[in-house]
Amino acid sequence: MSIEIGDNCPSFELINTSGLKKKLEDYSGKLLVIYFYPKDNTPGCTRESCKFRDIYSKFNELNCEVIGVSADNNDSHKKFSSNFNLNFDLLSDTHYKVSKEFGTFFISEQFGNSIKRETYLIDETGILIETWKDINDPENHPLEVLKFVQNRVKT
Repeated sequence: MSIEIGDNCPSFELINTSGLKKKLEDYSGKLLVIYFYPKDNTPGCTRESCKFRDIYSKFNELNCEVIGVSADNNDSHKKFSSNFNLNFDLLSDTHYKVSKEFGTFFISEQFGNSIKRETYLIDETGILIETWKDINDPENHPLEVLKFVQNRVKT
């Protein structure tokens, strides 16, 4: 299953790095960037997360929140977030429930259960308005997302 542009975002409830339950509704009234990534502390995921960190304030200026989702547990997320001074929430999808709803879950021959690197932009009312799939440059991808958000807010 996956969602398409114009669909309502699947509701979710996942634990953040502070141990709090976060729901889609918690982000109501803001644009929401949800970036799914395979694994904490891997090179591509670290570069992507650090770039989101570096430009996070620019998203906030546009009334946009950023969250990262992987199947890593909360302890792993806490260490990853602390090691790289991440300034946004990472959510733990250890049972792949949310990644299956978004269509980012897959089974890798090499690694088993995994999550594809994909990003979704949800509007203030919970509607999917853009997706980024087949991301080959995780370090510069957050800049592409920011540019899209900036252009959307201008219009």
